[in-house]
Amino acid sequence: MHFPTLTALSALLSVASSAVLPSTMDALAATQDFRSITFNIRYAASASTYERPWSTRGPLVIAQLRNATTTATAAGSIPVVGLQEVLYQQLLDIKSGLGSSWTHLGTGRDDGRQAGEFVPLLYQPGVLKLLTSTQKWLSPTPDVPSFWPGAGSRRYVIVAAFEILQGNGKGRRVVFANTHLDNASQTAREEGIKVALKTIKDVRTQYGDIPVVLTGDFNSVPGSSDAYGTTVADGLFSDLHELAQPQQRFGPEGTFSGFEPGKDPNNRIDFVWLGPKASSTWAVRRYEVLNNVVGGVYISDHRAVQGDITLR
Repeated sequence: MHFPTLTALSALLSVASSAVLPSTMDALAATQDFRSITFNIRYAASASTYERPWSTRGPLVIAQLRNATTTATAAGSIPVVGLQEVLYQQLLDIKSGLGSSWTHLGTGRDDGRQAGEFVPLLYQPGVLKLLTSTQKWLSPTPDVPSFWPGAGSRRYVIVAAFEILQGNGKGRRVVFANTHLDNASQTAREEGIKVALKTIKDVRTQYGDIPVVLTGDFNSVPGSSDAYGTTVADGLFSDLHELAQPQQRFGPEGTFSGFEPGKDPNNRIDFVWLGPKASSTWAVRRYEVLNNVVGGVYISDHRAVQGDITLR
């Protein structure tokens, strides 16, 4: 009987190893916990009767984000934060408050640099290795700062693919995306989310349709026919709130409160979405809407949404 040589066996093993696709390797990998946070922090507007200035709100916003991220890390979870309505100085303040281990993706929406609100995606490069990122404006000309006709503001989506560097899921890949849809135009919301979804799909397909998380202020409530309904109908994502069992949901229902006490509209317009839909990729551990009143101060007119999820 003829037995293969050691060299031949090594060659066979090498070929077999190279035939394992990234998606297959992901399927064989260990699970990894994440904490996904979305928070419209409210841009640094002038103070009004009920709205405190950023100099008052800012330290409270930062403290809440720092607590949410550090407790996640301490529990072995990877925190990723999507923010909305962030002016450049606010972004600097938040990054300073979170610490030097954090960086961000995303620019000012008005010029692609520092002008206007940012919709940043914050992460830790020591934990997640950036593979690729792209930013597209939610308009007919997505590669340059621009409006959808009728929109109140320029809007964009930031999408990034990462490889996990630490923890149980080391080596696995995942996409995170963050956006803020228009408040003035239903058409801009509907068409804008289509641009965002296409951008996400384009990034995912580069890496074998890997798991994805989308965060954002949609300015659209569940059951509506505009952005929320468009996202559901697209079929890629599931709303984390709907995936969570009642006993896994904590905090108020509404994510937009306004600043005036006693006049909370209780609208749920800020979301964490998980994809691919109808798969066993993600397990939900906890969904929580955080309190936005600290010591009698509204830290924002929105409440942060925090999702504790497991990549399986």
